[in-house]
Amino acid sequence: MPSEALSSRRITQVLHEGFADPSAGPRRRLDQAALVDDWLSELWAGADGPASGAALAAIGSLGRRDLGPGSDLDLVLLLDPDGHDRVSSERLASALWYPIWDSGTSLDHSVRSPEECEQIAREDLRAAVSLLDLRLVAGDGELVDDTARRVRAQWRREARRRVADLVELATERSHRYGSLAHSSEPNLKSDRGGLRDVIVIRAIAESWLADHDHEVIDAAARTLADARDALQAVTGSSGTRLGRADQDSVAALTGHATADDHHAVLAGAARAVTWELHRTVRAAEAAIRPRGAASRGSGTERRPALTRLPHGVLVHSDEISVDPDARDLLRDVAAVRHAAISGLPLADATLARMARGEIDPLLPAQRDVLVDALAGEHFAEVYEALDVTGIFARWIPGWAAVRNRPQRSAVHRFTVDRHLVETVIEAQRFLPQVARPDLLLVAALLHDLGKVPGQRDHAAEGAPLAEVAAGHLGFEKADVRTIGRLVREHLTLISLATGRDLADPATLRELLRVVDDDADTLELLRALTEADARAAGPAAWSTWRADLVGHLTDLARDALSGTAPAPRTVLTPQRGVTEAVLAAVQESGGAQVVYPAPIDDEPISQICAGAPDGDGVFAAMARVLVRLRLDVHSAVVLSRDGVVVNTWWVAAAPSDLPHPSVLRSALDRELARRDRADARVLELPPAPPPRTTEDTPVVTVLPGASRESTVVQVNARNRPSLLADVAEVITEHGLQLRSAHVLTLGRRAVDVLYLSDQHGRALDPPTTGRIVAALMDAAAT
Repeated sequence: MPSEALSSRRITQVLHEGFADPSAGPRRRLDQAALVDDWLSELWAGADGPASGAALAAIGSLGRRDLGPGSDLDLVLLLDPDGHDRVSSERLASALWYPIWDSGTSLDHSVRSPEECEQIAREDLRAAVSLLDLRLVAGDGELVDDTARRVRAQWRREARRRVADLVELATERSHRYGSLAHSSEPNLKSDRGGLRDVIVIRAIAESWLADHDHEVIDAAARTLADARDALQAVTGSSGTRLGRADQDSVAALTGHATADDHHAVLAGAARAVTWELHRTVRAAEAAIRPRGAASRGSGTERRPALTRLPHGVLVHSDEISVDPDARDLLRDVAAVRHAAISGLPLADATLARMARGEIDPLLPAQRDVLVDALAGEHFAEVYEALDVTGIFARWIPGWAAVRNRPQRSAVHRFTVDRHLVETVIEAQRFLPQVARPDLLLVAALLHDLGKVPGQRDHAAEGAPLAEVAAGHLGFEKADVRTIGRLVREHLTLISLATGRDLADPATLRELLRVVDDDADTLELLRALTEADARAAGPAAWSTWRADLVGHLTDLARDALSGTAPAPRTVLTPQRGVTEAVLAAVQESGGAQVVYPAPIDDEPISQICAGAPDGDGVFAAMARVLVRLRLDVHSAVVLSRDGVVVNTWWVAAAPSDLPHPSVLRSALDRELARRDRADARVLELPPAPPPRTTEDTPVVTVLPGASRESTVVQVNARNRPSLLADVAEVITEHGLQLRSAHVLTLGRRAVDVLYLSDQHGRALDPPTTGRIVAALMDAAAT
């Protein structure tokens, strides 16, 4: 076979054999390994490889016969030091390696004696794990068998010392790469729960210290390897990161209807691998624990130390189990609570028994114990144990539909179910601040149950699902209604605070309506809002968003208590800076620019720009920022006393901003020529056409949001010129922009515009229809 044809042959084989049945993947990978073995054997023969005293051996995926179409080759040239001098060894190695390199195949190679392999296995953990897969390709089989025996014997002798090193290796990699199950662009090999963790699990089994569930691991490994094979066939490379651009193709090739469906399957496999790694390590650590470390008595009377807790919960050998003879109704949930509080794991036998048990609606006493578990420091670890064994989805109606569901928003870092768990963890900090901490924790757990395939409004559609789940968990009707309200409105507070004019009384009236004029519900919604945002990721919560949410919440508190609003020393935008720019514009008659003090721990900067009010001012300011390549993260636009004052938050460090005089001069020039059509053209490449429905812009009129203006929301894929294009539409239609609130969330931009006609009145229906259509066109450009 010509060496240059190997790569195309490997990819063609994958596409030809496909993924028709569960056995196709392992068989295809065996064929891949056989194809490469044959080619390497031809190279060995062409290099006059001797029949004894030397051998070409494979490690890594080729050694395991688990080769993908783009996988690298890991080869070891084994030499008996008594039969080869340095010159003959180098000649043989060169005759092998150079044809492989010439073929374009990535190669990791070494030349070693059996004694050197044994020494390296003793000194280098990663090399030891790799050498466990040593397999003959060509040459002296006895030499390879002897080396493999040496390496395995060395591995088992060092096993007790190596367990901690293996745990550290897996932990270090998970910190570097993250979790495969929760990544929007997972690395199928290196992420936690990926193919490398499968190798670690099998390496621990080779040590004879602990075994694993072979059926579970083999099935998960097949799922991950099939995805890797499809990815490498689609990209024609050796990469293992499943990027967004390739997810649809890989899903189709592996027989899944959508990329989300495929991601859910991958997440399930990764979580199974993660759980089996946890179990295997725990068993290995128990095997090397000194005898008597957790036991009582002596001699033949020695037995494991056992602690009895209320409700039939037992602790022994650093695990939590239950007394099978106890008939206490709180037994199982009490075991879960103790695990969440103490961090001790639930025993495998206990989890298996709970998974087989009947699941009935919880009694109030059981509900209270489960809520205690939600408040536990180690609830996330307990959830993984309950989830991978299928228990949690049986306890929570509706959970199975969101389990392992990916979230395509760049704001979110977790799958839907894991985000819900992380929201519970974030909500724990607010428990002392709310009157009903139990309702907060359960609302946090259930707030995204509506994120199922085909949903249009996950908050509205999730509310009845949450009410069903809350009823199953044992809550009374009034509490069920409150939980449903919190789920239905869990996005409302942050939407109002960041997307509406806080000076407009309609904004406050809307919030009071949402919380049913109840102060306790307001505090629950405030806590849930922040917990949800923090759990989503850094892009969803920041100091300035917290300030806006806090300000609106304060207004609502004051309204509910009947007190006058307390004066605030700092608002967003900063009131002192806004007033200074307003006065400077009135005095000078020209544009003014001020940079407020940087926000601590925020990767964004503020720009406060003002100019005399008039047609096209907002559009001119937006074009200046685009021309200066400043990416707008958010904006608040205010018009007062004949002056427009805009506060912009841009994704740039203060040191990267141009001097305020540069921006002011640019703004003066832009304002001076705003009537010239040629000057308004931005030299930017056109936006790519929409690839998915997520990229389609949505323009919505928000009725009742203001009595004085027509409020329009533009939700579109973000791009540098989006805001300038939207502003230009407003100018072209001769409308006044009373205020604007701009927000960037990942790849999406949400702009809320308060519009009026030239007489300061809300728009009539024909004008509203025209502006909505024009904004749709502008956002889609």
